[in-house]
Amino acid sequence: MPSNHKVLVHWRDARLFPNTYSLEDACNLEMAEFKTTGYLISRDSTTLRMASECNNEEQYRDVILIPTGSIISIRRLFLGSFM
Repeated sequence: MPSNHKVLVHWRDARLFPNTYSLEDACNLEMAEFKTTGYLISRDSTTLRMASECNNEEQYRDVILIPTGSIISIRRLFLGSFM
């Protein structure tokens, strides 16, 4: 179900740490956290789909897929008029 709602998604992504680490140091490494804004396209049990742009024909550009299990929070953004 397409949506023109603008959202802010706070989520975790995989991260690679090259080099060698002790067990203690390896256990202290953390995943990367991101905050992404865009137009919510859809969300199901595995994937959230959003895009950076949406035109007047509900066509989307620059689509990103975020694993649902990686999401920390989603906030709907309300855009005010700036003209």
